[in-house]
Amino acid sequence: MENKTGLQHIPTGTTLALNSTRSSIIARGRRDAANAASNPHYRQAVADYNARNFTEAAANFRLAAEQGHAESQYLLSTMYDAGEGILPDDAEAATWERKAAEQGHAYAQANLSFRYYAANDFAEAFAWCQRAAYSNLAWAQYNLGLMYRKGEGVEPSNAEAAYWYRLAATQNFPEAQQKLADLYYIGQGVPLSYTQAASWYRKAADQGNAEAQFQLGHLYAMGQGVEHDYTQSRHWTRLAAMQGHEQAIRELKRREYRDP
Repeated sequence: MENKTGLQHIPTGTTLALNSTRSSIIARGRRDAANAASNPHYRQAVADYNARNFTEAAANFRLAAEQGHAESQYLLSTMYDAGEGILPDDAEAATWERKAAEQGHAYAQANLSFRYYAANDFAEAFAWCQRAAYSNLAWAQYNLGLMYRKGEGVEPSNAEAAYWYRLAATQNFPEAQQKLADLYYIGQGVPLSYTQAASWYRKAADQGNAEAQFQLGHLYAMGQGVEHDYTQSRHWTRLAAMQGHEQAIRELKRREYRDP
């Protein structure tokens, strides 16, 4: 697992846009997509939010949320979580998050899954994560892979983990690319393939994933899946070390006698 609670929480951004496709803050559930911008309170709330009038934004999101507008319910929950324009309130955040999730809002489903996971209710966490994953949300697909890998809320299955990692990885989600590479390297859930491992590590490494950078450096050092190349090995190991990757730092120190 990648952080203290395991699953990744969906980050929030700093601006909103009507009918935005930005993945950092706005996501539309299937039932809400056609009329996401049609609610006047929602439209005003977005304008208020972008003007940094968070109190007014929260009030207007709440008016739209009370009318059943799923995206407003989701965004109101994030404002309660962050304490933007309103006092932070976990109970209110959870209430509005669940209302949006029950309408099929994928981001709300993913965040609700995270909330259950943090409370150690892995069965509910898995159920909501699965719903979001079926909506093609990369965060959820990655998290579902983690849960299958560790058997949290579901019977462990490396093959299922690989399946969901791959779906997120093909959406260019670097953590999923790194985890899929791990499975190829050890041959769990997929056939052992250093070539595939190197390919997926490279995709994640190019996006700055420190673990993938370190592992790619190792593959170049060993000539596994790639041609042996000490210069490339040192390059990727150094990039990982610059991000504080402890194994990479130790490896660089071990190699100092060879490096200029």
